[in-house]
Amino acid sequence: MDDKRDAIEPKLRHKLIRWLAAPSWKIRSTESDESTDIDILERVLAARGLDTARSRDAFFNATIEDMPNPFLFKDMKRATSVILGVMREKSPRILIFGDYDADGLTASALVARWFHAHGIHPDILIPDRIDDGYGLSSALVEEMLLHRPDLVVTVDTGTTSSDLVALMVEEGVQVVVTDHHVATLPFDRNIASLINPSAEDETYPYRGLSGAGVAFILTQALDLAIGERTPGRDLLSILAAVGTVADVMPLTGVNRILVRHGLERFDTDAPAGLTALYSMSRRRDNLAISSRDIAFSIAPRLNAAGRMGDVRLALDLLLEDDVERATFLALQLDELNQERRRVEGDVFDEALKMVTRAWGDETPVIAIARGKDWHPGVLGIVSSRLAEHLRVPAITLREEDGVLTGSARSFGSINLIRALEAASEYLDRYGGHSGAAGLQLEVDQFDAFSQAMVSYMRSIPEEERDETYEADTNIPALAIDGDLVDRLALLEPTGHDFGKAVFLIRRFIIEDTSRVGDGRHFKMRLMREDASMQSFDAILFHGGDEAFFYDTGDVVDILATPEWNVWQGKATIQLTTEAIRPSSDEEEDFLAFDRLKRFIEAPSNEDLAMRVIMTPMHFTAIWMFLAQLGADGNGQIVFSPSRLAWVVSHRYNVEVDAFAVLAMLRIFSDVGLCRLERTEKNFIVFNPEEPKSGRPSLTSSPLWTTLSRYGLLNDKI
Repeated sequence: MDDKRDAIEPKLRHKLIRWLAAPSWKIRSTESDESTDIDILERVLAARGLDTARSRDAFFNATIEDMPNPFLFKDMKRATSVILGVMREKSPRILIFGDYDADGLTASALVARWFHAHGIHPDILIPDRIDDGYGLSSALVEEMLLHRPDLVVTVDTGTTSSDLVALMVEEGVQVVVTDHHVATLPFDRNIASLINPSAEDETYPYRGLSGAGVAFILTQALDLAIGERTPGRDLLSILAAVGTVADVMPLTGVNRILVRHGLERFDTDAPAGLTALYSMSRRRDNLAISSRDIAFSIAPRLNAAGRMGDVRLALDLLLEDDVERATFLALQLDELNQERRRVEGDVFDEALKMVTRAWGDETPVIAIARGKDWHPGVLGIVSSRLAEHLRVPAITLREEDGVLTGSARSFGSINLIRALEAASEYLDRYGGHSGAAGLQLEVDQFDAFSQAMVSYMRSIPEEERDETYEADTNIPALAIDGDLVDRLALLEPTGHDFGKAVFLIRRFIIEDTSRVGDGRHFKMRLMREDASMQSFDAILFHGGDEAFFYDTGDVVDILATPEWNVWQGKATIQLTTEAIRPSSDEEEDFLAFDRLKRFIEAPSNEDLAMRVIMTPMHFTAIWMFLAQLGADGNGQIVFSPSRLAWVVSHRYNVEVDAFAVLAMLRIFSDVGLCRLERTEKNFIVFNPEEPKSGRPSLTSSPLWTTLSRYGLLNDKI
């Protein structure tokens, strides 16, 4: 850690305040034994509720044939009857209405390809994100009616548009609505068929489907109704898998079956466009495609088309079978994604500066940014990045014609919809779910809205604002080897609601550190503490700021996933890290409080064996650091005693531990320099106070006298 003793800059102050009150670490497994006698994979499965032979058999062996009967959907029989009835007509005119994100695009392509296999080429209408917005509208219904369709099938949309569906039905158009979004308005099933697992009255047993997943199940039902398996069904499952992962749906139950089947068939059955797109973005040296490849390589490129206003490019790619043409489209889509990243980066930089300037020396409780010329297609991503970077909820807004429109993203356990409800008097409209939302308001309501949001965030209990890191179980560093990495691969596919196995691994020694990826990521070389001295590379993505707190030789705990990293044909084990902390700092805080209480009541030989002898230099370092940290409006500070000891030890080059920190703070409190509270997490709430009379003397504290008597304080140095 850099030894910088001068005034703390605002950006660094915010970083320090966040780090000193770090999120909790939790272990799902009740198994506390770190021995390798119990199979680690079994411990992970048990931690995730897969603790019976039946549940594990379904987890590992369920196939696409084990999916629930598609006719368990309340309206599926009616929907297939309508579709097949139209198909029997001479020259049927069918139109698919979809959405501009990767889920909506794959769902549209999936249904279109099913029709293609049966000799029908439907029209496809995808709204423009910028010009049309999400979902059905009166203008889009008018546009669809110009095509004079016999049948409209919606995918990934339509549930909240019962009135617009009714307009089409009145014009003689038959409509089947397939969707997966939660309804904000009731849908009248008397008007048209609704296939939506999220509908309150739905009877299908799995509710977590994506739009593409619902579309796939519709084609399953059509095949059953026809009595034959449509050629190219594996290709359809690949499209469903991409849509499911891209829309961050839970990789459990039916979704797990779909995604695993699609990934297994990708190399042999993927459409030319997806193959070209994956080949272009492949970074894994011929390893089989994974759900992560979809999430971080394929999905962003598909989504770029909708974000940047060229949605037809992605749809054409998904429908293309000619390899040369598909490669050309993939190149164009990749260029569009590069443009999206550039625009996103520019907006993020501006938004971050705006938020930092608005809060000044205060630590933000919410990030709200607005700009006149910001691209509407990147506002959601920018909000996500702000929330991740600042560790608070974030809202990014674009101003046009006196109206602010934008996206919000949550952090921790904060429910965004409740937050927006608290400020709804200033909003024209808003909607979404607890983690993400869209909103619109008049420019002249911005200040009042912002103040209302800040007030609401400050009223939320600390535990709701916290982010908690979870590990499946703990393992010793000696358990990390190639066999373990291969065993963990059996958990794939992993993603939302079923992530990679994460382990608490204690007491690594840092051999080297660096910031990579333009400083965004924290890379380390970690050595086992045992006699083997084996080392591993570790990477903490989006954790570049953590580099400030750690030096070579520090002993740390990590939450990480051991994975293969292939570079130039050579495979090595890499620890993909979610969090890092000074070794066992949470335990040290509890012990320090307990020891101080015991020491004050009746010092024991163990207490007297403390290795830290406090001196005036220690008191100066602690008070100087807290004074700088609390300057300019940041009076109250919340921190872990062990983390404060860690930072002060590194910053001022003095040896200090959590017990010494608590003892010195107690002395400051005794003489009226501050007020202290202990939280349930064993943090300290520190509030500086002005002395009531004159300059206080630390020696007047009873604890100062006791520490001196037992040789734990040397005031002569």
